[in-house]
Amino acid sequence: MKIIKKTLLGLFILLAVAAISVFFWLQSTKPDLNAELQLKGLKAPVEVIYDDFGVPHIYAQNEEDLFQAFGYVHAQDRLFQMELIRRLADGRLSELFGEKALPSDKFFRTLSFHEHAKWTIDSVLMKNPDAPFVKAAQSYLKGVNEYIQNGKTPVEFSVVGIKKTPFEMADMQIIMGYMGFTFAEAFRSEAISTMIQNKFGPDYLKDVMSAWPTNEPKIPTQAQESVASSSIALASMANQLTDIETNSPFPPYHGSNGWVIAGSKTKSGKPILSNDTHIAFSQPSVWYEAHLECPNFKFYGNFLAGTPVGALGHSQYGGWGLTMFENDDVDFFREKANPANTNQVWYKDHWENLKVREEIIKVKDKADVKIAVKTSRHGILMNDSFDKMADQKDPIALWWVFNQFPSYHLEVFYEMAHAKNALEVGKVVSKLTSPGLNIMWGDTEGNIAWWAAGKLPKRPAKVNPMLILDGSTGNDDPQGWYDFSLNPQILNPKKGVLYTANNQPADMGNGLVPGYYVPGNRASRIEQLIFTDKKDWTEESVRKVINDVTSSSFTGLLKDILPVIDKNKLSPSAKIGLEKLAKWDGSHHLDDVEPTIYYRFLYHFFVNTIKDELGNEVFKAFEHNSNFKRNMASFMRNDASPWWDNISTKNKETRTEILTNSMNEALASLEKQLGNDMTAWKWKKVHTLTHNHPLGILPVVGKYFNVGPLPAPGGRETINNLDFSVDSSGTYKVTYGPALRRIIDFSDTEHSRSVLPTGQSGHFLSKHYDDQAEMFVNGGSRPELMNRAEIEKVKTGKIMLKP
Repeated sequence: MKIIKKTLLGLFILLAVAAISVFFWLQSTKPDLNAELQLKGLKAPVEVIYDDFGVPHIYAQNEEDLFQAFGYVHAQDRLFQMELIRRLADGRLSELFGEKALPSDKFFRTLSFHEHAKWTIDSVLMKNPDAPFVKAAQSYLKGVNEYIQNGKTPVEFSVVGIKKTPFEMADMQIIMGYMGFTFAEAFRSEAISTMIQNKFGPDYLKDVMSAWPTNEPKIPTQAQESVASSSIALASMANQLTDIETNSPFPPYHGSNGWVIAGSKTKSGKPILSNDTHIAFSQPSVWYEAHLECPNFKFYGNFLAGTPVGALGHSQYGGWGLTMFENDDVDFFREKANPANTNQVWYKDHWENLKVREEIIKVKDKADVKIAVKTSRHGILMNDSFDKMADQKDPIALWWVFNQFPSYHLEVFYEMAHAKNALEVGKVVSKLTSPGLNIMWGDTEGNIAWWAAGKLPKRPAKVNPMLILDGSTGNDDPQGWYDFSLNPQILNPKKGVLYTANNQPADMGNGLVPGYYVPGNRASRIEQLIFTDKKDWTEESVRKVINDVTSSSFTGLLKDILPVIDKNKLSPSAKIGLEKLAKWDGSHHLDDVEPTIYYRFLYHFFVNTIKDELGNEVFKAFEHNSNFKRNMASFMRNDASPWWDNISTKNKETRTEILTNSMNEALASLEKQLGNDMTAWKWKKVHTLTHNHPLGILPVVGKYFNVGPLPAPGGRETINNLDFSVDSSGTYKVTYGPALRRIIDFSDTEHSRSVLPTGQSGHFLSKHYDDQAEMFVNGGSRPELMNRAEIEKVKTGKIMLKP
């Protein structure tokens, strides 16, 4: 017995020593925010002051030192995030995670971001080596690499087994390429559109994939103001892309809200800008905040991992916000393959050789995988990137605006940060090519402006760019480019308000820009709340709008479709559910019951209308398709739609039957899931937000890397757009939403306010890892400080960087 006790005591001591050792090791990996360090290459000392939310405020005597110091502190907080996004975009995740990452690597290696980065470096950056934006980028890389060489190793590097390697200019460009891909909805939509067109015909297609619905709100423009084969295999591409994005260690971009109110309508007399970018949630947060200051430059920005220029931000003169333009800048071409030579395709009257290069993907614990990347005159052939398309007879080529030009993002965002007014910004943003971005601007001179920036192709009149085109004849090829003056835009509108919510811009006199614009729900609600006679807007009153959780569009839809339901055939609980929905104002507060009923009804409606035609695999991707979401309301109002009939049955179902059955099934499934007490079906029980870290999947320890779950107000296409998949689970785990909420009153640029979904730090033991998470779901905010005296008062750390 004594031996057993001694053995157990010994084991306990060993475990305790091991636990203490692990604890101190983990603590030793945390960044030291109070230090004096030497940084090679600095010309003069630099101060970095951390405020009470972990935001670095960097003070330097020149710009090159400023950006070098920023690179160092950015890497100190977010090196693992930087490492993952460059590996994801470059198709190098399999080196870390093995075969399960191969589909993602094959896809991104085929997209050829590295080749595009080399082109940009050679044709833009190296031709202007003395340009300030090039020097800023090079200095930033110096700082990042100084931290990689001499700084602490992030915990994740040790857990995953990542070897620290220097960052290069190409990595920076590759990351920007990834941003461009996630903005391109055509990757997810055009194969499905073609499948529906080919298999079921135009009557089916027009109900769910048509252009902008007639009565939905369009973004006003300056011009408007001045005039007052195997279709299933093909569609599987969208489903596989959905899987790749769902499992991605870095989130895709989805949408956003933004508006600017002129000084004539604000209490301060200066413009107020509001912006919340919609991005899939992850941990750490997508955006990293920093305040950069040196003589002649003072800027507070939001930065993507691995990039030196703020994608969002403001100076003492002005600032901007972003949303996705949603223009269709991708076309897919079906090429005619030469049966005698797999490296040739037909064009007009002859066989053309494809360009071919070999890519080698290294796979952990497995042999290297070789892929051939082939390119026609229309673009990269995509078939080998997708499992069920590899054997298709005719290859599909990707024509993408992004690949037609080198990238000017670095230059554009550097110059915007230095711009003083709207006229300067208008000249700068005209250089953007792809992805298309809505850029909203306000400045202290009183200007407000919006530009839909991006290169717009001229397509033949007969071409429907939302379907896969014919590459063999040349008849579907793009015919050139529109001048930037024809892009949707507006400067100082008479209404004193401008906004974008990823909806269709109005005509600039050259026809509507084709695109994958989202439903008009958010746009309608924004117009309802800010297109008013109110002339005393403040940051506080604007914040009530940015946190709004009501969709008035849902109430209008339900008013039209609920009377169609046959009440005589409803179950008792379904009758009560219908009555609740009939009185619903569209709100998505935590204690509301109606959204729980509405989305369950929506799921059964989806199953009963579209799943029989599409099948399980395509249905999964289609439910979240932007075109379908945009057209869903008009489809539900269309009594003659062919989708109402279930093709799997002999009878011809009607809209009344489908809607009635969907309501009965919804209430029955809710009772099974949540019990018979309908008052307990509160939105907070089923709608939650978890910020998942890439290591959150690990057993036991993974939960310490994730943040949440947190009950969250908001819903699909409310202004506070906390979206989710509508599936059989009956729970609505938030997948994407505002990656920040920031408001700038240009009467006081030193006290803008913002909030991040979790926090600044990438280290899971830092207090700034999740110190904004509760604030975020509760609609709160904290200051973006730019006044040094006030920053000193809330200082939590100071790093001195010396030459």
